[in-house]
Amino acid sequence: MGPERVAESMELCVRAMTLGSRSDRGWHLARYAEAIVALIIAFSLTAPARPPSTHHSGRVLLMGGYIIIFDDMRVLFNAGMTAGNFFDELERRKTRAGEQFFIGSRPISFYPDSVRVDLFGGVWKSGETPLDKRYPGTAAALMDSLQIRAEWKTGLSTRPVSKLSVRRLKQDETAPIILWRYQLDISDERVPLTDHLIVNVYGPDNGFVARFSAAP
Repeated sequence: MGPERVAESMELCVRAMTLGSRSDRGWHLARYAEAIVALIIAFSLTAPARPPSTHHSGRVLLMGGYIIIFDDMRVLFNAGMTAGNFFDELERRKTRAGEQFFIGSRPISFYPDSVRVDLFGGVWKSGETPLDKRYPGTAAALMDSLQIRAEWKTGLSTRPVSKLSVRRLKQDETAPIILWRYQLDISDERVPLTDHLIVNVYGPDNGFVARFSAAP
């Protein structure tokens, strides 16, 4: 998948967002963000300039998205969680004991021991949305120096993930339309699938920037 295909998909989603009510545009933005995260990950794994990846990216769980308005540009900032083909095969079913998760006929209670989260930032040129946030200064001053923390949420309580590694990808490691990309590898054991993964993002001064969340 080349950058032209990614850009074309983005444009179609943007056109859809210009139609309907404010709430409709918010819904389209969520679908747009989900599609773009999947497209970017797919592009990054198949780009001919890159060595073959050992990480298979399957279904992407959308974790949310924001339009951040800086002094010099607007940035679409979104995130997605993957775990190989685990989420492709996972199903939630109603049983006599309540809702349960299955892969095929096998009941599943826990996340895989490792999941990956990708954070993306790219230029947004399509006007205001319901998800706008304002942040003083230039985009690079913030996006070049993000601080990231991850935790699991059970009900109202949270706990840090057991292991978190964060890497900022270089420009040639991701799709050309993306200016900033951070890759988070999270390791933990026996985390219930009913828990939410929370990723909190802070600026270089530890000021809060964004919160992303997902669960199957």
